[in-house]
Amino acid sequence: MKIVAEDSDEAPGRDAFRRYFYSHPTMRTSSFCVAETLSAFKNKWLRGRIEEAQYVTYLGEFFRLGLSRIEIEDFPLLSPLLYSEAKRLIKEHGIDFIDGLQIVTLLHGRFRGLAGESQSILITADRGLAAAARAERARVWECTTDPPP
Repeated sequence: MKIVAEDSDEAPGRDAFRRYFYSHPTMRTSSFCVAETLSAFKNKWLRGRIEEAQYVTYLGEFFRLGLSRIEIEDFPLLSPLLYSEAKRLIKEHGIDFIDGLQIVTLLHGRFRGLAGESQSILITADRGLAAAARAERARVWECTTDPPP
């Protein structure tokens, strides 16, 4: 969302995230994260946080700027590992299912074997998600409070 959203809700961490995003040629996400972003834009609009015109603009800019630069990795939703691990994360960390899926895809997805500076980073503005991912030993940048990696 911070790639395109100009509303005040997205101000914390927005500039640092954008600098990081545009200075790194390789960015990846999961289809779950894309769906969550689209849902978050919808919720901003339905809750009156943004106008319909902003909602439509954000969607267009997200597809144009965000998704044109991001590789989407799909993890089979019906994977027993995905469901069992996400369920475990819900119970252990009190996070929601989609947040659990984000951690599972980071730790068990295609790029799980990378290490050091090459290790995948979960970039989030959600402090609860960041804490859960750190507890699972994931590399995390909580972009509203942490310095960029």
